[in-house]
Amino acid sequence: MSRALHRIQAQLARLYDLDVIDLEPFLCDEEAARAVVGDGIARGEVLLVAEDKDGISVGLYVAPEAIAELETDDPAFEAFSLAAEGVSHFVYLLFRATNDESVSQLELELQAEVDKYATALLEGWGMRAIQERSRSLRRKLFDEVEFIDESGTVEGERYRIASRAAARYAAHLERRYVVVEDLA
Repeated sequence: MSRALHRIQAQLARLYDLDVIDLEPFLCDEEAARAVVGDGIARGEVLLVAEDKDGISVGLYVAPEAIAELETDDPAFEAFSLAAEGVSHFVYLLFRATNDESVSQLELELQAEVDKYATALLEGWGMRAIQERSRSLRRKLFDEVEFIDESGTVEGERYRIASRAAARYAAHLERRYVVVEDLA
């Protein structure tokens, strides 16, 4: 498995005190993902879920270019963000399924936005002060965001709602845990 995907999954497991389920058997190649979602793989990451009477079957596709980029010495933030979103979807869905709880697409997107912020903050991305890093990450993830789906569509609105809610929550996390006020 990609060291980068494993590292993201391990960070999420530590953040949420979860057992790590080996992601490797669930990774799909482009051909398998395209067979299920067609051109939907253009997003770069897709969580594949099929439900039947015996439970659910899960697969995760993350674009090989993004994974390869993450293995470089200076990976692009976009590649990290893409991979973190896919791994977050996988971890959250399995957590909910393991606890016999349903999950909505909006929940998956909201959780992924929060997880991208938290894991990127922990990764560092070359910034010195954690406060600078947090503000920069919130700006990249929530202010400079470009949505694939048009405003007014079901998908477009789901991603926009998730992004706005995650932005508020990330700001709350920053105020509560990141910004250290001078008490002198």
